[in-house]
Parts: sequence; structure tokens; C-alpha cells
Amino acid sequence: MARARIHHMKRILLLLILGAPLALAADLTVVLTPLRGHLYVVEDNFYFKENSMVYVGDNFVTVIDSTWTPETARLLAAEVKKVTPKPITEVIDTNYHPDRAGGNAYFKSIGAKNISTKLTSDLLIKHWDEMVRYVQKGAPSYPTLELVLPDKTFGGDFELQGGRVKAIYLGPSHTPDGIFVFFPQEKVLYGNCILKEQLGNLDFAGPL
Repeated sequence: MARARIHHMKRILLLLILGAPLALAADLTVVLTPLRGHLYVVEDNFYFKENSMVYVGDNFVTVIDSTWTPETARLLAAEVKKVTPKPITEVIDTNYHPDRAGGNAYFKSIGAKNISTKLTSDLLIKHWDEMVRYVQKGAPSYPTLELVLPDKTFGGDFELQGGRVKAIYLGPSHTPDGIFVFFPQEKVLYGNCILKEQLGNLDFAGPL
């Protein structure tokens, strides 16, 4: 009898452990944390854990990476409103993947301009549906989103916020189009998926 009870308790414990991710999934949020100066780090656990950036300028806000979906973008905008009344007027897509451009539709709906390099825009046109299906293989709940292209593109490097936000393209890396964003006043370099502790997913990486 005691052995049967122990077996039953072990089974319950195993079910609780296996069920933990489902419980956590109901508590997904977007978190905005001050970093330095005008900068905030955005963290979210939707689909796969990611981070992005927010720059609060003198008159308006620049978001770096539009997050996964219009819904995660809406949650981010709500967090931005908690720290500043300034409007979000521009959003940079640092590459063509859904974690960087999936929220474009929401930001466009509130009047913000989506900005990228021309290379990123071209890759969005060519590969967006393919990239959505790729994400759905690992995260079946990811929605099938229509493509929303950047409103403004640049041939290469570009600057925003009067030079206090500098986008830099150094060539193929994690993706063919990935850019760094440097904040000279804060001395912070944001590398989206280019800079990481481990190699990570190399399915779309450029040649070494």
C-alpha cells in the first residue's frame, strides 16, 4: 500500500512538472526596464524569449524592433506610456524575421513609421510568409500575420533622434540584413540576434 501511494505521488509530481510550462504561458508579459540614460530594455517571453530596445528622446520615442506580433507591440506601447507621455513615432526593424518585424501593423496603426534598410525591406517581401511558417514550426500558436512593410528605407547606415540613435550595417551575420544600433550618448551597442553568449540558431546566418 505504501509503495502504491509513493508511486501515485511521483506520478502527480511528474504531471505538475510537465504542466508547469502551460501554467507559465498564461502569465506572459512584456517588461520595460531602465538601462542607461534614455534607454530601456524590452523583455518578453512570447513564443521564444527575446529582447528589444526603447529610446525615449526629447520629443518622441524610437522603438528598436517591433516585437513578435501586433499584440506584443500593443503591450510594449502600454509599457512605454507608463514611463513617458511622449509618442512613439518611429520603429526600427533590425532584420526581416518575425521577432523583429511582427509588430509593424500595430505601430503603423498608431501613426508610427516603420524604418529599416532597403535590404531588410526586400527580404521581408521575398521571405515573410516563409518566415512566419518557420516560427510556427517551433511555436504553433504564432499567428499567420500579413506583411506590413517599412514606411521608410535606407541604403545602408542611418541615424535617428538627431544622431543619438545610429543604425550600422556591417554585412551578413545572424541574417543577411541584420544591423547593429549604437547609442553614442549612453555608449551602448544593441546587436539584436547578432550578439549573444552562444551561437544560437544559424539557419539563416551569413558565411564566415
